[in-house]
Amino acid sequence: MFKKLLATVGIGSAKVDLELTNPRVEIGGTLEGVVKIKGGSVEQVVDRIYINLVLISAYGTGEETKHIKKKISTVTVADQMTLKPGQEEIIPVKFKIPLDAPISKGRTKYCLLTGLDIDQALDPTDNDPITIVPNSSMKMVFEALALLDFQEKPRSGDYNGRFQEFEYRPSKFMARRLDEIEIYPLAREQELSVAIQLDKKNRGLFGSIMDDLDLDENYVNLRLPYNQMNSSSQVAEMLREVIEKAI
Repeated sequence: MFKKLLATVGIGSAKVDLELTNPRVEIGGTLEGVVKIKGGSVEQVVDRIYINLVLISAYGTGEETKHIKKKISTVTVADQMTLKPGQEEIIPVKFKIPLDAPISKGRTKYCLLTGLDIDQALDPTDNDPITIVPNSSMKMVFEALALLDFQEKPRSGDYNGRFQEFEYRPSKFMARRLDEIEIYPLAREQELSVAIQLDKKNRGLFGSIMDDLDLDENYVNLRLPYNQMNSSSQVAEMLREVIEKAI
């Protein structure tokens, strides 16, 4: 009886451990591994074994910094299992990453939280950091920006709960006409959707008024089919043409 009481607060309770084959995965890709479970000192009924994909990020600076912690998706590994004392179970698992998930960048990070739902007990959990990287097409866009000599800013990659923003300053191309550009890429099944915000460089009193009213910004929306994206240099020329037309 005393052991059961201790198990309700986690002492002598069952343990869970997720082991991944590789903790690095592309958006839309699949993580593989095994969930290892070991019974504690008493018999326990596990209602559910689950894995949550949890995003942690922040946006803003100083006192205006906002922190984000958000469950992106979840997978049920197994339902209703009775674990005897010391019993060990190994369950193969696959976890598909959503195609539209933000990537791991800057203050945007991820972990997989694996847990056991046990009635009237402290649920055992396991926390594993993972890295979500862009697919090849999104990577082309980032490489294209580098080819156009845009320099990525320190806070690039922050996620505000709705969008992930990538910020760049021009160093050569458009350096006299733009203060910065902000990129919002979103991967879909057949194409990459890219929203671009162009912050124009303005001088003097009129320029200050335009800044205050956000009249110095242009917005461009692109749809880039994957089957038409052949190289970073090709994408760089597409971006160059679009930006020049928008300014």
